[in-house]
Amino acid sequence: MKNFIFVFLIYLVQPLCAQPCCTDTLVVGTASGYAPYVSLNTAGCYEGFDIDVASLLAEKLNKSLVIKDFGTMPCLMLALKQKKVDVLIWAIDITKERLEKMAMIYYHGPKIVEMPLLFWQTIPSNISSLESLAEDPRCVIAVEAGTSQEGIFRSIPGLQLKYKDSIMDVILELKYGKCFTTTVDASILPRLTTLYPEINVLKVPLPKDEQILGHGICVNKDNKELIEQIQTAVDAMIANGDIANLEQKWQLKKDQ
Repeated sequence: MKNFIFVFLIYLVQPLCAQPCCTDTLVVGTASGYAPYVSLNTAGCYEGFDIDVASLLAEKLNKSLVIKDFGTMPCLMLALKQKKVDVLIWAIDITKERLEKMAMIYYHGPKIVEMPLLFWQTIPSNISSLESLAEDPRCVIAVEAGTSQEGIFRSIPGLQLKYKDSIMDVILELKYGKCFTTTVDASILPRLTTLYPEINVLKVPLPKDEQILGHGICVNKDNKELIEQIQTAVDAMIANGDIANLEQKWQLKKDQ
């Protein structure tokens, strides 16, 4: 997923560029370089749909918001496990595998029952499913490490995966013929296909156990009080239209 700018400074949001000064904080792990969810603006401050969600959530919880940028999905997951953050907010897909490891509170996005396979210019006629990829000897798949897409590909025997650090690295692998295919989060497809009109997309069905249930806010399972507080706050944000307004602001309804 994402063209990462590796920033490891801690920012206090409200204002976004200041250092944390309050002990009553909500520490949110995320990663920049994934517009429209999280990116850095020209002033070097965080912005995006997920930044707005995090800001509103902290307000609902009566806490000051601290953003920590960990750069990649594996680093984010490790930070949550080691309790370096309270939550992760980064358009993270809710999957069966992840729900076994952490609490994930739905806040945005549709249920996904198909996976978009990206090809440069031509879609091979012999590809119609994930399983058919394994039957093609040319099939090397570029994938961003730590994503739900990686987990889906790993569930199919015989697939050869090529791990990359960011979504833009993955796209460049595809462009220059260094991989056979790749995939991305469906919400950023329109932006990528506009930027790279040579990309053609084939949607293939996902196995039921690999289907994605939207995006979730990740919390350690043992932090039951925080889970309850966030669930209550997010339910209110959805019910009163806050999430829908932010989706409209960042044009995510259009992208979906």
